[in-house]
Amino acid sequence: MRAFCVVLLATLALAAAGCGDDTEVEVVWGGPPDPGAGGVVSVNGFASFQGSVDEHWESSAVMAAAEFLRLDKRTVQRTTIDAQATAEGRGPQTVVVTLDGLLDDSVSAERWTLAFDEADGVYRLTAALRELRCWPGRGHRAFAPEPCT
Repeated sequence: MRAFCVVLLATLALAAAGCGDDTEVEVVWGGPPDPGAGGVVSVNGFASFQGSVDEHWESSAVMAAAEFLRLDKRTVQRTTIDAQATAEGRGPQTVVVTLDGLLDDSVSAERWTLAFDEADGVYRLTAALRELRCWPGRGHRAFAPEPCT
């Protein structure tokens, strides 16, 4: 009986030790909000999201742009990314992402112009602009913030 009690107590002690909640909650960015007037997109939500994570993509303006736009969830024919940095490669950067060949009946392409500031190796999104190019017969053919028809 004594051996049974020792085993029971050991089992209860192990079970109690494992009761803590050590699970990590994964925070996921849902993607950019809808643009406002002139194609300007609020970056406040992404700034809050970025403040709650410590991820490898934060060390690259291009990777941060991909996270902001959720490029992993987009379906397009071509994605073009052009990044402009200072000569030293650090500091403010502008990243232009063009999503061409959208599966949409009126919008053929989106162009995002994203501005980033860098501090301590972390790139923070400071401004975002979305412009559209319409399919022929559905509106403007040059990139512009106005919607397609």
